[in-house]
Amino acid sequence: MPYYDIKRVIFVETALLSLLCTMDNRKKRDDIRNMGKGYYHFCTDGLKGGKLFYTSAQFAYGMILIGLITLKFNIKVYAFVLMPNHIHIILSGTGENCLKAFDYLRKKISIRLIQDGYPPLPPDYGFVLVPITEPHRMKSEIAYVLRNPLEKNISIPYGYPWGSGWLYHSAMACYYNGTPVSDMSKREVKRLFTTCDIIPPHWEYSQERGLNPAGFVDLSLTDRLFPTPKDMESFIVKDYESYVRIANDLGETMEFSPSEIKDIVTSVLQSKFGGRSLNNLSEDEKCKLAVELANTYNLSSFEISRSIFLKEHIVRQVLYSKDYR
Repeated sequence: MPYYDIKRVIFVETALLSLLCTMDNRKKRDDIRNMGKGYYHFCTDGLKGGKLFYTSAQFAYGMILIGLITLKFNIKVYAFVLMPNHIHIILSGTGENCLKAFDYLRKKISIRLIQDGYPPLPPDYGFVLVPITEPHRMKSEIAYVLRNPLEKNISIPYGYPWGSGWLYHSAMACYYNGTPVSDMSKREVKRLFTTCDIIPPHWEYSQERGLNPAGFVDLSLTDRLFPTPKDMESFIVKDYESYVRIANDLGETMEFSPSEIKDIVTSVLQSKFGGRSLNNLSEDEKCKLAVELANTYNLSSFEISRSIFLKEHIVRQVLYSKDYR
């Protein structure tokens, strides 16, 4: 792996960031800075061809960083997930503190990448901050974050260690094997957490897993919104329309499995076509169904063709036709 001089890279990175701060970028940061205190979906850019976390040790360090932003920037975290090339957090705070938290995460992750011999994050690396104003939308946003490992075919939500998904309604949460900060020396805490801040004594650290999120994730909101495991599970696997809307807000794309697409088609047939089967639809009605699947769920012509048994060239013609808009 190439060698990176940390001080030089940070100096050059800061200079490049200054140059890249065009009017549009400055306006975006100013807009975020001016957002008042509220609930937000915080999502960092996805890295094409690169990662934020390459190793388990880097993921474990990322768990520490999420805890630290709650201490440093007066932020409450309700749900989060660390994916290899991006981060999702459902939080509350001011826009200004969210901006400070992002700059802190970006700097710390870059330093760790450099120390481990990887390229730092690009100078124009950014994030999106989407306000959450309605309880039903909050449920969908949390479910969207928790299903990210499932969406990327990495893990089921409750089996993914690098986030808060395994905390909710889970008997496994009490089996975290970590050392309380109160049992660690000040020097050890400073070395592991890379900060001089006073760390809450009840927080638990594990070399394999980093910081136990049970110490800093506020579970009161999810307990109120999802009072039972079934409530949470149904949102994680079924709220397809909301996931597409959230993905559009964040500039992401959804990738549905064949079984999920089948479930979507069944749902649309129930809500838009009186519960009739595909076999009982005319070709014109199938064309209208194709448009609904494309517009509401962003399904491709190939996915639509395969799921409703309509030739793909016909689907493409329909999607571009003014008659079905």
